[in-house]
This record gives sequence, C-alpha cells and structure tokens, in this order.
Amino acid sequence: MSPLFAPEGDRLRLPADRLAALFLAVLLPGRPPLADDPPAPAELVDLFLHGALAPATPEESR
Repeated sequence: MSPLFAPEGDRLRLPADRLAALFLAVLLPGRPPLADDPPAPAELVDLFLHGALAPATPEESR
C-alpha cells in the first residue's frame, strides 16, 4: 500500500492501488496508468463526489 494511503488504509472505499491509479488518471489524463483497466465514468464521478474514504461509522463520528 502506498504510504500516502496507509494512515486510512482500513477505511478506503477502493483498493489503494486502484485509488492511486485513478488519482493519476485524473491529474495526468495523457498518462496510461489505467491502460489495462480504464475507469468507467461512473467510477470517476463516485470518487469525485464521495471521496476515497468509506463513510464513517456512528462510533467514528463521535
């Protein structure tokens, strides 16, 4: 797992390698980090709207 994702690794909505590739695809669209598995538009929209972390549980919200 990338050190950048490690602090929240247990709360990620997607695997860390997929999140890293999606962020690179958004930041550098001409770069082919996802050539074998390009993101669906819905996947990018979901990441943009809801972020990389899963929703907090009620216990975490306190």
